[in-house]
Amino acid sequence: MPTTPVHIEDAARVVRAFGRWPSFHDAELREVRREGDGVLVLTLRAFMMTSELDARGYFVQMNPHDVRLRFEDVAEERLSMAPDTLMQLRIDDERDLHGRFLVHVDSAVGTDEEGFGGTFRARSGRVVDVSPCAADGA
Repeated sequence: MPTTPVHIEDAARVVRAFGRWPSFHDAELREVRREGDGVLVLTLRAFMMTSELDARGYFVQMNPHDVRLRFEDVAEERLSMAPDTLMQLRIDDERDLHGRFLVHVDSAVGTDEEGFGGTFRARSGRVVDVSPCAADGA
């Protein structure tokens, strides 16, 4: 189970929505947006996965939310702009010599060499919004 990342301001908003910091497994990367110089915004459609199976044999999802994360002073970006389904979102606790932490956007679809997911470094990160959404993904 992932721990709440230490470098993300207002991470408690995500924890309140899901009861813990999620791995973002099977979350939909809905948007990758660059705002100005060195700012990167990720919008994810995330949910909690239960151990129950639906009629098609898929795990039942509950409590869907859109989560918007804003990262500043972004460097070494290798991140696909394509919509994607995530294997997980990982945020390293350690900072490099320039004071940046590493963010891994691991794709469930393909590799970063194939244009999916990737990594970047940021000096700061913040939860901008956590909003409940319809279970059907609308």
